[in-house]
Amino acid sequence: MSRRSDRVEPRALWRLFRRMGPHLGPHRRKLILGGLAMIGVAASEVFRPWPLKIVFDGILIPQAEPDSVTASLIASFGAGNGLLAVSVIAILLFALVGGAAAYVQSYLIAAVGQKVVAAIRLDLYCHIQRLSHSFHDTASTGEIIARLTGDVRLMRDLLIDAVVFFAARFLVILSTLAIMALMNWRLTLVALIILPALWLLTRHFGNRIKGAARQQRKKEGMIAVVMTEGISAINVVKGFAREAYEEDRFARQNSSSAEAGVQTTRLAAHMDRINQVLLALGTSVVLWYGVILVRAGTISPGDLLVFTAYLSTLYKPVRKMASMTSRIAKATASGERLLEIFDLQPDVAERPDAVEAGRLMGEVALDGVSFAYPDTPMVLEKADLTISRGEVVALLGPSGIGKSSVAKLIMRFYDPVAGQVTIDGTDIRDFTLDSLRQNIAVVLQEAVLFAATIRENIAYGRIGATEDDIIAAARAAGADAFIRALPQGYDTIVGERGETLSGGQRQRIAIARAILRDAPILILDEPLTGLDAATARALMAELRTATRGRTVLLITHDPQCLSLADRVLHLEKGGFVAATGPAGIARPA
Repeated sequence: MSRRSDRVEPRALWRLFRRMGPHLGPHRRKLILGGLAMIGVAASEVFRPWPLKIVFDGILIPQAEPDSVTASLIASFGAGNGLLAVSVIAILLFALVGGAAAYVQSYLIAAVGQKVVAAIRLDLYCHIQRLSHSFHDTASTGEIIARLTGDVRLMRDLLIDAVVFFAARFLVILSTLAIMALMNWRLTLVALIILPALWLLTRHFGNRIKGAARQQRKKEGMIAVVMTEGISAINVVKGFAREAYEEDRFARQNSSSAEAGVQTTRLAAHMDRINQVLLALGTSVVLWYGVILVRAGTISPGDLLVFTAYLSTLYKPVRKMASMTSRIAKATASGERLLEIFDLQPDVAERPDAVEAGRLMGEVALDGVSFAYPDTPMVLEKADLTISRGEVVALLGPSGIGKSSVAKLIMRFYDPVAGQVTIDGTDIRDFTLDSLRQNIAVVLQEAVLFAATIRENIAYGRIGATEDDIIAAARAAGADAFIRALPQGYDTIVGERGETLSGGQRQRIAIARAILRDAPILILDEPLTGLDAATARALMAELRTATRGRTVLLITHDPQCLSLADRVLHLEKGGFVAATGPAGIARPA
């Protein structure tokens, strides 16, 4: 990684604020109120040392010629207990005002921060949902989860916390410097001599911290990948007795991530240590020169007390800069990881003049279609296929030949390199994506169920379906009997991916979902794979129900399924080269 890519550059920050900043807009009112509270906090910090100055110059070490404020208070309350009481009350008042303002600021900013993070996460999730199938075929689930969780969460550090920190410190520093300059500009210049060194130090370490943070986030993403794979494939892990291997694999990634985190922390701690030395040096010089000015009568002891108090106010942001720089660097690295996804555009996009498909009749055709996945040989070459309305066509061929690719083209997960896919004679690219897919139902080789109730899993086929519709679909799929036998019936919550159900039960629910969709086109992708012979035979009746009156593309290797087909096609060498009747015995075309 180059040093240039590790820098926290203003251009990178501006790009992040330009892309993420609009999420702050809906919270403008709370941000304004938080800003007003911030001014209250700044004012309390600026005025907090002055009661002590009045006590020193008016009571403990009375000055022959006190400043106008102290002189006015002495004239009003005297130089004794009255002036002391006023000073004590002022200290309490500033503390109360500052505390109340800090509470309001913290609450409002925290509320806005949580909502902004939630909005960015929703925006990213929706964007990922809309990306083309080519992205999801290659992207790691664990890496996506890492960006949706950890990377998004760090956006609060950049968009909210960093802005509040610098805005608040800017107000305090500007006010403090103005008052210090009015009191004694020479001593003020002495207090500022270390700031260039602090700025260079922060810039140098900030660049290195960002590089380390980027590596840390990358390694955390790999942890998510390993963890997701190990948990989602737990049956394979246990079946091959690979628990120790997976534990070692996770331990290596975990250790690597920890080392990257230590490197980031070490850099931040090193920066903080040097900061402390520079700040102590600055304080020592100010104190030394200030005592000289007090002895010369140029300033009062109370003035020096205010100056040293203001040094703490002036240097506090710099002391915190180490941790804030580390947070900004980490957030910037995470933000750039988010923009990598936000910058992706769907390969399959709707045409500007795309129209709603409405209810289609279901005649599907591939007209001279050529197709290849990115960086791979051609799967289809000038392939022609017509499936008439209501016809069931079975598609056979060796694994990897491209049978599922035909289904993906019909659903427009991908677009062909050449030629066109039509439904009812219209190029499917002329339809909006949603309206096209509303006309297609699918039953996959592995029934995908969600960790929800059985009712919700079936209703996923048609949102808003009535209870009667759901039950009717379950009956048609032969699922109603076993569902009612479950303890909670249709309200039974299935485990993640439906693991609490048998393979046949999962497939029946998937078929019920497809029936409920009531789409004119049905795609069955190896619907009996992985099922025992008895379960497969029992499901054939439900599949006949599901295919009745629909245009069906049936992808299968199972001879039982071929009895459903009106025609059987073989996909070989990029084209459909053989056809048979429902007996399933291939003969040359």
